[in-house]
Order: sequence, then C-alpha cells, then structure tokens
Amino acid sequence: MAKKDHKTIQDLKRRLLEAIRILSAEGVLDGSGHLSAKIPGTETFIINPRYAGVLAEPDDLCVVDFSAKRVAGSEPIPLETVIHSIIYKSRADIGSVLHCHPRFSILVGLQESSLIPFNRDARLFADGVPVFPNSAGINSEKLAAQMLEAMGDHYAVFLKGHGIVVSEQTIEGNAVSAIRLERAARDQILLSSFSQPKPLSDGGRSRLRSRMDHPYRIWPYLLYQHGIKSKKDARKLTRSMLKQIWPDEIEL
Repeated sequence: MAKKDHKTIQDLKRRLLEAIRILSAEGVLDGSGHLSAKIPGTETFIINPRYAGVLAEPDDLCVVDFSAKRVAGSEPIPLETVIHSIIYKSRADIGSVLHCHPRFSILVGLQESSLIPFNRDARLFADGVPVFPNSAGINSEKLAAQMLEAMGDHYAVFLKGHGIVVSEQTIEGNAVSAIRLERAARDQILLSSFSQPKPLSDGGRSRLRSRMDHPYRIWPYLLYQHGIKSKKDARKLTRSMLKQIWPDEIEL
C-alpha cells in the first residue's frame, strides 16, 4: 500500500471512530448499529465490526468491497453490511452510510404521515424520507435491493419498525444528518401529542443541505461538547472547514 493511501485510510478510520462516539453520545447509535465510509477512488469502504462501534480501535475496523466481502481486517463484519455495499455500488454521490435504531425515528417511521418538514431539522429532509415496509434485518442482496428501490435518490429511509439508513457525501455530514433526523423525529412525536405538525415553506432548504458537506458549526461543537477534541483543536477544525467553503476569506 502506498504511503499516501495508508494515510488516507488512517484518517478515515479516525474520523469514523470520532463520528461513532458522537452518534453514541447523542443517543442515535447503540451497540448494534454500523457506520461506514467509502475509500476514495476505490470500490471499497471501511466499517465498524459486528459489535458496539464505541468499543472498536482503528485496527478493529474492516475494509469491505462492493460485493460485501471483507478484504482487510480480522473482525467479523455486521450481518447487514450489504446495506452499505449496495448503496455505494448504486450511488456515486454517497461517501458514508449509517444504519442504526434510534427510538424516535422508528416511531415516526410507523406514522402514516412519516416525517413532516415542520422545523429546521426536519426541513433538511423536505424532499421526503421514504418508508421501507419490511421490518426484517436486511442481510441479503434481495432485501437490500428492495430497500434501495424504496430509498430512491433520497438521503435517508425509514425501515418500518426497525431503524433508519442515512447517507451523505462525508462522514461528518452523515452523522449530523442522522442526529438532525432523530431530533426532528423526537420533536414531531412531542408536537403530535397536542397539535398537528404542519410543513414549513421550502425556503432555505438548499442552503441547509449544502452545509452537510462541511458542517462547520455543529461538528466542531459536538467534538468539543463530548470531550473528543480540546477547545483549541475544535477551533482549528472550524477554521479548516470554513477554509474549504470560503478559501479566499479565511487564513489558517
């Protein structure tokens, strides 16, 4: 393996484990979920092993190809790894995939209305979050293909009575999307107890979605809030992310 490729993989592993820690701390990911990241320029991706991701070290993470076969690493891979492989194989715009079982998202996936874009978090998904009606574990190509068909060109899909699948271009954007989806689901359940949620206008949604590539506000904050990075390092990361958006305005 070339030195540059090794550095890329190590960086992806670090970022993946940071995201797993944040998702777990936020109550989105539990011991049975899994997060992955595509290795750029390849038909492979990195995924946490078949146990709680927060317990994994970098060397425990596995490299898997687009046929859902492990090609590097010694730990067992998740039984539903095919969720990740089929999305990467079919969606060139996706660089990270998450499958997990957050409670409020599961409840909203059971509602006839599904997710309503009634607040800032939900408006990120104003183009809809489809519902895959089969609650079985997605551990076969057939079920994965059916899930993919239900998902279409959306970034997330509810697995009815089971969980969610969320995808984005980056690890950080994916984690933030999943957190915001669960927050939106929680707020919808709370609001539904005394009022009917009504959708907001679509204004500003494109700006919200574009920020998922570089979530410069919330991601460094979450890393600092959960003790993963120091204030100094979180500030440095913020400026680095801002530099990617406005290269002529930010000095590092």
